[in-house]
Amino acid sequence: MTSAEAWDLLFRRDDLTAGEVRPSTVPPLRAGEVRLAVERLAITNSTACYARLRDSPMRFLDVFPAPEGLARVPAWGFARVVESRHPRVAVGGRYFGFLPMSTHHVIKPTVRNGGLFDATPGRDFLHDWYRVYETAVPDELDDRKALLHPLFPASFTLAEFVAEQHVAEVLITSASSKVAIGLAEELRRRGGVRATGVTSAGHEPFVTGLGQYDSVVCYDGISHLAPDRPVMLVDLTNSVELIEEFYRVIAGRLAATVLVGFTHPRVITTPPPLADPVPLHFFAPAMEQRQIGREGGGSYRRRYEEAEGRFVAGSAAWLTTRRSHGPVALADTLRLALSGEQSPTVGDILYLADGAAIPAGCVSGLHRTDPLIGPAARAGSPGTR
Repeated sequence: MTSAEAWDLLFRRDDLTAGEVRPSTVPPLRAGEVRLAVERLAITNSTACYARLRDSPMRFLDVFPAPEGLARVPAWGFARVVESRHPRVAVGGRYFGFLPMSTHHVIKPTVRNGGLFDATPGRDFLHDWYRVYETAVPDELDDRKALLHPLFPASFTLAEFVAEQHVAEVLITSASSKVAIGLAEELRRRGGVRATGVTSAGHEPFVTGLGQYDSVVCYDGISHLAPDRPVMLVDLTNSVELIEEFYRVIAGRLAATVLVGFTHPRVITTPPPLADPVPLHFFAPAMEQRQIGREGGGSYRRRYEEAEGRFVAGSAAWLTTRRSHGPVALADTLRLALSGEQSPTVGDILYLADGAAIPAGCVSGLHRTDPLIGPAARAGSPGTR
């Protein structure tokens, strides 16, 4: 492999609309290191979230080194081992995990339960969820898994949390998002809690057609909400104005508020100052560990895997996967995610393994776009992986 065959997609940290493809160097591996060839990446709103967080305390743009002033945006996907100097990691192994927008990625792993844990110095600020590479046997659902496997833990653990609150109704913003749909599906399956999806007028037909929400309200109809019993707000927008409107409209009926995602382009990492209930960041790993402590890892993981399997397979009813190839398409797809232009009915998968060599300075043609429970403290605090 020559350096001309390897490339990095780089973005300016102060202007994520400016992208550039550069050939990358392929230095020799040190003892204990493994080189992964990136096969495919899923580009979702979570990918845009990692980019938007920039230099926040969550530091997602620091995960993968880049030249001064530039960044390699993280995404979830599949990769294969193409070179190994680790005695227990064989060439050819396939894994799923947190990857850069590059053809190749080097990690210094330890072997855990058949998978890999990235122990590369300098990445210890990142939560463990983002440092695990799971063994991945090829499957016809791989594109759907790439899109949904990183997100469903938030849906499932949110459903666990809702069950503990003893509320009769949950308001779920960004109802067309994959995390919200997964949560609504889990609540419907478990029963006992009414789920109201809150979405834009443009997405209302899609959200209603899912059949997972008991009712659907558009953002401009929030003022007409009049719950007659305590409700819980699950917010995925991170919009201060929207959260404040809920507090005005349903004051006295709001039992709990959890902040899960960042679908709104303006990122606020601390909750707005509001009266009770104080908004809390939802962090799925913490809820997962609590549940494992209560019922045991085997029982919890069986329940989780069954639920995720249903969700991934059932997504064929509402989610079409769209494949693209190469760095220019990758950059354009990230632009869509950053601008909010991605359709909720389409999931984008970008293939990198068979991309052609790209000359230095190739510009992507981007366009300007203008946690379980606890404080957001380090990378990994958003509720979605």
